[in-house]
Amino acid sequence: MKLFKYVILFSLLLIPILGFSQKWKLSRSEYMYGIGIVNYFGDIGGASNVGASGFADFDIAYSRPVLAIGYRYKLYERFSVKANLSYANIHGSDVKSINESRNYSFTTNMLELNGHIEFHITKEKQMATYNKMSMRGKLHKFNTGINLYIFMGIGGVMSKPKALDSFDGSSRFVDNKNLALAFPVGLGLKYPLSAATNIGLELGGRFTTTDFIDGFTPENSDSKDIYYFTVINVSTKIKRIKRKKYRF
Repeated sequence: MKLFKYVILFSLLLIPILGFSQKWKLSRSEYMYGIGIVNYFGDIGGASNVGASGFADFDIAYSRPVLAIGYRYKLYERFSVKANLSYANIHGSDVKSINESRNYSFTTNMLELNGHIEFHITKEKQMATYNKMSMRGKLHKFNTGINLYIFMGIGGVMSKPKALDSFDGSSRFVDNKNLALAFPVGLGLKYPLSAATNIGLELGGRFTTTDFIDGFTPENSDSKDIYYFTVINVSTKIKRIKRKKYRF
């Protein structure tokens, strides 16, 4: 009988723990919207010296805006899938680059639609609130923390470049190769503002199958255009509504 009592007691203690650990299933879905900047690495612009590569080509003066909306669905506690639709304006110029005498520049309007799979390195904590018994009766929050995740995916990008400066009118300008694949890879952070709302930051590179986002490819080029998104977003959870059963 004592063993039976201990089993019952242990079960009663375990129920709330299990219930809290499964709380994420009540709000698997969320939608989000964000704003940020895009930076491009391609064949126009870049560093001012030979041999510089990668982020040596980065110039914040050519950062341009990104607008994004998305939908996330949590498959498991640490795995999610997400769909994103983004609009970006990309700009590049030979000014202060090794090809400054060429005087090429461009601007591109771009739409990107992609799907991600996310792995959450840290578990997303469900914010809880309580009223503290005090003179002011303030609402206090606990169980908050930063959620860190990595993501990768595949998508499509549609771009429409426009030639500027000496590039305008050049026979080397190509504006009819507008569709390509993009492979997003990056990391993100989320922090709860309330039980239903999070603020986040995503840093992600897009590795593409095209060398014509800027409308230009040099002779014997063996590299594709790359661009990076830095986006601040706000997400809102969609709670699952349990249907009531009616008996007649």
